[in-house]
Amino acid sequence: MPDLKFFTREAAMEKATDIKAALALSKLRFFKSTFAPTAWSTKAELVAEEVAFDGYTAGGYTLTAWTGPVFDPDGGALITSPIVNVAYGPAEAPPVTGLIGGYWIEDAAGGVRVVVKYADARSMGAVGDGFPWVEQMVEGRNP
Repeated sequence: MPDLKFFTREAAMEKATDIKAALALSKLRFFKSTFAPTAWSTKAELVAEEVAFDGYTAGGYTLTAWTGPVFDPDGGALITSPIVNVAYGPAEAPPVTGLIGGYWIEDAAGGVRVVVKYADARSMGAVGDGFPWVEQMVEGRNP
């Protein structure tokens, strides 16, 4: 039988609390659909591939008030970002459209904490295009 290693509930809660503190005033930033990030992608590469479309400001959205942590029913401790309403527009002349391939979250110190590549690109090309975005992070979940 292999060795058994696990996080206690208290350790999971402490880890999630520390990460929540680091994410106060964090940033949500989106990258182009043509970019294929890996675990070795650098922040400079992500920034070079940041999307541009009417309604999006380079540098992304500030995430000010993460909630939690709370114990997740499947184990570990869960923190939740504030909701961001990502929306195209108003359209400039000429319009700037884009395809979102995914996102990354930077902590308050500017370090990249997580990168997510969407399975399908999200089009931002007409007024009315958009989606609500929210992130949940689970820390200290056991196998």
